[in-house]
Amino acid sequence: MFKPYIMLNKITDINAQDLKDMGVTTIMTDLDNTLLPWDSNEYNLSLRKWLNQMNRANVEVMVVSNNSYERVEKAVLDLPVSIVARAVKPLPFVIMKHLHEMQIDPQSVLFVGDQVMTDVLAGNMSGLKTVLVKPLVDTDAKKTRVNRFFERPLLKFMQSHDSNLNWKDSLNDRD
Repeated sequence: MFKPYIMLNKITDINAQDLKDMGVTTIMTDLDNTLLPWDSNEYNLSLRKWLNQMNRANVEVMVVSNNSYERVEKAVLDLPVSIVARAVKPLPFVIMKHLHEMQIDPQSVLFVGDQVMTDVLAGNMSGLKTVLVKPLVDTDAKKTRVNRFFERPLLKFMQSHDSNLNWKDSLNDRD
């Protein structure tokens, strides 16, 4: 349940053609430390370019966050994304309900996040392919530090048992 499909250095390593080859039309992504630093609403130009690339390729990007709608909306105000707030990750119910209501096939969704204990677990329990990315910044909110404490040895254990679980630059780098 904690094992990601692939581990990438950053979300912008995801290429639209790779998604098309996989049949992916929707990316569900965590907000804090995946799309934007957890302590800032500032994003870099490469994120804007990546989102524009996804938009041109007809790949919908949804921000799935445990934060309030207001917090997420403020953070992504001028970005071309939709919002699923108060997602109660790692529980899958809000994600699954949203996919059902929007009539989105789970097989066409890639779930991206920086935490094993919330993002990967929520995506896997929702029946989605999951991508673990490195956190954008080295610090975390207090509530996240506990997860990181348990996540590090779990990730090391999984990596010791699966040679494919290492940081990659592209979805095509899977063995």
